[in-house]
Amino acid sequence: MIDPYVAAYGYVALYLLFFLGILGMPLPEETLLVFSGFLVSIGELELVQTILVCYVGSISAMTLAYWIGRTLGYPFIEKYGRRFGLGYALYKRTEEWFAQVGKWSLPIGYFIPGVRQFTAYFAGITKLPFPQFALFTYSGGLFWSALFVTLGWQLGARWEQLFQLIARNLTLVCLVLLAVIVVWSWLRGRRREGNEESRPFSRTKEEGTR
Repeated sequence: MIDPYVAAYGYVALYLLFFLGILGMPLPEETLLVFSGFLVSIGELELVQTILVCYVGSISAMTLAYWIGRTLGYPFIEKYGRRFGLGYALYKRTEEWFAQVGKWSLPIGYFIPGVRQFTAYFAGITKLPFPQFALFTYSGGLFWSALFVTLGWQLGARWEQLFQLIARNLTLVCLVLLAVIVVWSWLRGRRREGNEESRPFSRTKEEGTR
């Protein structure tokens, strides 16, 4: 149980737990957010400070993960993936997809346990421009932190009874939304490939009529 550490050490514990959780340590971040909101409701913590600490802890870890992926993962794949294969063609297609629509997985991924720990690493590995990464990640992190802390604050003592139901439904909605984005981008790519394949035929037909 990590709740006693939050109750005992407050903001310092919150920052460290969110930092480590986003980097990959198996921690129940949503539960922590809602429990922190409960502590706000009983006067142990302050609302604005709690949201900011959770937010800064999460985006600090996401930023570090991004630069780890960009400075270590990207050069490794470019060097050894290109030389030995290692799914390099698939990686390049994924890189293009991430640059076009995959960046939406950064804010949506916050709401899917097991996904948010990898999106920042992958954004760095695929070399998503940092301004885009920051825009999608920092805005999504703020909404995620504020939503769950406020939820715990409003639920108060009932947070344990209602939180799991709310979190489960919210995760399902986000999974469906992410799946829609993936399918839409795939169909868009197929349509673009079809248009590119039809262009040489169109040009040949035009030349034949001249």
